[in-house]
Amino acid sequence: MPYQSFNPWLQKRDAVFPEMSDAELAGILDESERLFRQWRRINVADRCSRLTIMSTILQSRRSELAEMMAVEMGKPVTQGMAEIDKCALLCRWYAEKAPEILRPERRASAARESHIFYEPQGIILGIMPWNFPFWQVFRFIIPALTGGNAGLLKHASNVPRCALAAEEIINASGYPAGLFRTLFPSHSQVALLISDRRIRGVSLTGSNIAGKKIAAAAGESLRKMVMELGGSDPFIVFPDAQIDRAVEAALAGRFQNGGQSCIAAKRIIVHHDIYGEFREKYLAGAKALRTGDPLDPSTEVGPMVSAAAADELERQLDETISAGALLLCGGRAGKEYPALFYPAVVEKVPLTSPLACEETFGPVAPLFTFSTADEAVELANSTPFGLGATLWTADERLAMNMAHEIDTGTVAVNGYVKTEPGLPFGGVRESGYGRELGVEGLREFMNIKTVNIF
Repeated sequence: MPYQSFNPWLQKRDAVFPEMSDAELAGILDESERLFRQWRRINVADRCSRLTIMSTILQSRRSELAEMMAVEMGKPVTQGMAEIDKCALLCRWYAEKAPEILRPERRASAARESHIFYEPQGIILGIMPWNFPFWQVFRFIIPALTGGNAGLLKHASNVPRCALAAEEIINASGYPAGLFRTLFPSHSQVALLISDRRIRGVSLTGSNIAGKKIAAAAGESLRKMVMELGGSDPFIVFPDAQIDRAVEAALAGRFQNGGQSCIAAKRIIVHHDIYGEFREKYLAGAKALRTGDPLDPSTEVGPMVSAAAADELERQLDETISAGALLLCGGRAGKEYPALFYPAVVEKVPLTSPLACEETFGPVAPLFTFSTADEAVELANSTPFGLGATLWTADERLAMNMAHEIDTGTVAVNGYVKTEPGLPFGGVRESGYGRELGVEGLREFMNIKTVNIF
């Protein structure tokens, strides 16, 4: 299928980009391999100097890039500018920290000397989603390039302009032209890329279904993978929580980016003693969220990425209501705005219904209740996913005990799950494996080499 820029708010196609030919793709691979052989010899400090330039470029273009996201995938412009700010912060963090993280180490051993080196491996292929079209790309490519690797990007087919802009920004930052390339391949060409001997690693962010297919292809060629595959994150509120703050965090955690986030608070789980108060305040907050044109700075929830995505969310909501749940507010907008979904809140959700069992990628918040900490843990662990979880309580000992019991990659206490450059991020179970960001993310696609001198 072609790569096309399609405005979900106006339901208008702006541009189409054809898929690449086999010959074009082969030429890019040859060039990437050649440039990698040169780039790997550049010292880490010189590589990092480009990151400072990139941070400045990103900040200077934040409004333009935010508008690009709004037009291609519906993100409100204020949230888009925050995404670009975060990309710039990522650049600055690795510019400062990478030389130390990649510094060779000397360790005691049976040999006279033992040295540990962190060496690049080759071309890293990133397969990225549309929901954070710049953050996801930079989260993958900055560590890859900083480590001395080359990078290729297969972005989601609906954000081609964002993909090309990422390449343009990296080239403008002083990297050799062609060291990072945006590709427009077909599905069959992606499989050929993964099997190519020059591709040394694959970083995927997407659904668990896509993850299993890509992992199977990568496994046949023994390609190292990092996979972040989404989640169904629980947001648990105890009676001693500061309710107003918890409500505010639960609204942001569920409805930011239109609820189209892997680490969104997708199941709101509230102790029955405070459920009535929480429910009333949360419902009022959801109703007050401003929906509409993502280019309007006052908009808090824009359209979903497509009418098809809204169709799927509507199916999940309808099936859950048919199973006995009660819709308190929100739902699908009319035919005039087929991609728009008003923030919805649902209670009395059956535990076997879609909103309880499946990942929901949109602005729908199911409410659940619990009586004991053990019951809350059981609910939290009741889906196949394990990406993030949030706990609200004044009892830090309880929070820490529960943090160890909940099967997930990240736990937030008295806040909501966010990513930041210095902390490793990733999931367990069907939320994937491997880590991005931090020390761990920088070393994922490095060859950790031991040299013994006897």
